Amino acid sequence: MIRAVTLNNNAEQGNATPDLHERVAQLGLGQIDILCCQGVWRARDDSEDETRTMAKSLRMNSSFFAASPAWKRKTERNENGVRGLAILTGAGIWPLNSGSLQGIDESDGSKGIVQFALVRTNGASILVLNLHLCGSRQLQLLQLGALFSHPMLKERYGAVVLCGDRRTRLSVKELQTITKRSHYTSHSLPPSASSEGDGLLWILVAGKQPVASVTIHNQQSSASLEFEIDRIAQDKTYKPYYLPLSFKEQWSGYKTIAKPSPPVSIAGAILQE
Repeated sequence: MIRAVTLNNNAEQGNATPDLHERVAQLGLGQIDILCCQGVWRARDDSEDETRTMAKSLRMNSSFFAASPAWKRKTERNENGVRGLAILTGAGIWPLNSGSLQGIDESDGSKGIVQFALVRTNGASILVLNLHLCGSRQLQLLQLGALFSHPMLKERYGAVVLCGDRRTRLSVKELQTITKRSHYTSHSLPPSASSEGDGLLWILVAGKQPVASVTIHNQQSSASLEFEIDRIAQDKTYKPYYLPLSFKEQWSGYKTIAKPSPPVSIAGAILQE
């Protein structure tokens, strides 16, 4: 079972870390496997790093901190720090790759940022996307449209988990039209802006030839859910085998080879390259 949580933090400087800890405690979830945070605080002199503090407290691994251009502009007169995005993973969720993509900014549709992490568990890969979702319906159309047109979402993964700091204002038809630009379709539609709760937590699966099956067991709110992912057995005669990608590759969740090979650890694969 995988527990995924999205968490937006709007605390002011000096109260950021206690506020996030309190909000996680209020969820009463116990162990978290995938945690996407938006609006996390980081001091410019690195004296305070909310991502590092959260990872240590929850015993999770952090990928990296990505400062949002919008938050940079808002805090450019404040020399003490900046807010951004962070993805944390728990035990048994193996990070394969992470980075950031150019996205759409909330203020005027200019350059923004989308954070991603490619992880692997139970023999299947999961692409985790973390973003600051635009407020207006028009900008959400542009933002999600650009994201689902990205080449990364034309590659194969076991599932895609999309996290944001607010719920979408788009209709079911609009969301279905947007996801058709990619290899993926909604496993279950995300909560709309009229629903109760905070945040966006959306799971998508491959529309054709999936490499894994996904089962949602419990969605406690718009910001938390539990699901299982199981790799679909491949026909050993006619279909290729898959190995985890290396850190040198940017997108694919799997690498194909002609014949079966002995199991190779992620560390071993990286050293060989």
